Amino acid sequence: MAAIKETIITASGMMLVRKIFARERKPGETRRKKSEPTIEAVAKLNDRNSLREMTIKVHNNFRPGDHFLTLTYEGEEPTKDYARKALKVFSDQIRRKRKKAGAEFKWLAITEYENKRIHHHMLINDADDLKDIVGLWNNGLVRDTPLDESGDWRKLCEYMHKETTRTFRNPDAPSRLRYTCSRNLAMPPVYREEISGAEFFDEPAPEKGYYIIKDSVYQGENPFTGKPYTEYVALPLGKPRTCYYKKSKRKYKTEKYDRWLREHYRQMELDLF
Repeated sequence: MAAIKETIITASGMMLVRKIFARERKPGETRRKKSEPTIEAVAKLNDRNSLREMTIKVHNNFRPGDHFLTLTYEGEEPTKDYARKALKVFSDQIRRKRKKAGAEFKWLAITEYENKRIHHHMLINDADDLKDIVGLWNNGLVRDTPLDESGDWRKLCEYMHKETTRTFRNPDAPSRLRYTCSRNLAMPPVYREEISGAEFFDEPAPEKGYYIIKDSVYQGENPFTGKPYTEYVALPLGKPRTCYYKKSKRKYKTEKYDRWLREHYRQMELDLF
C-alpha cells in the first residue's frame, strides 16, 4: 500500500476527497521519527480540519431554501454572557415549537463580537415556519438569506469559521467552540481505499459525473508524520450521487465519520493552547 484515498459524499452531492501518502516500510527499514511540530503548524492543521468538518456538516444536513439568519441586538449592546444565553433561549424555543409540530430542527450557529457589534449567524433547516421563528427573537432584527441552489456553500462556511477561529480561545469569548450546532446533524460515511503511489502523485481526476473545483485543490504535509496529503472538492454535473462505488478489485471499506476522525486524526487534533 503506497497511499490511501478517503472519499466523503454529502447528502447535497458534494464529494470531498483526501489522498494520504502511506508508503509501507521496507524490510529492515526503521520507523521514521515523528517530528515536533510548532504551535503555529498544529493550530493551522486544527483550523483546516475544523473547517472541513463544518463544511461536511453543512452540506450533509442543509438544503437549498434553508435559512441563514443574522440575529442582531437593538439598543445598548448586550454583554457576551447575555448574548450566549439569548441564543440558547432562541434555539430552545424553536426546538420546542418544532417538536410540538412534529418537525425536525437542525441548526448551526456562531457569535461575532470582535471589533464589531455583537451578533449571531445561524443556519436552520426550513419547515415553513420562518415567520413564527422570526417572532421568537425579541432582541432586535432578524435578516434571512436563503441558501442558494448551487449546493456549494463553502464560502459561507469559510466566512463563519474565519470569524470565530480568531476569537474562540479568548477568555471572554461567548463560546469556547468555533461553532455550536444541534446534536442531530448527521455525518456521512467515509469510503477508504488503497491506491498506488503513482495515483497519489497524479493530478486529481474527477469521478464520472463530477467536476473538480480548481481552487479547492490543496496539498499539505502532516506536521507530525511529515507525510504529504492532497485534498479537493468535486461537485456533481447532474443528479447528485448518494454513495461511492468503484468498479475495481481494490479493497475499500466504509467507516462512520466520527470514528474515522477519532482514529486517524487524534494526534492532528491536539490542542496545545
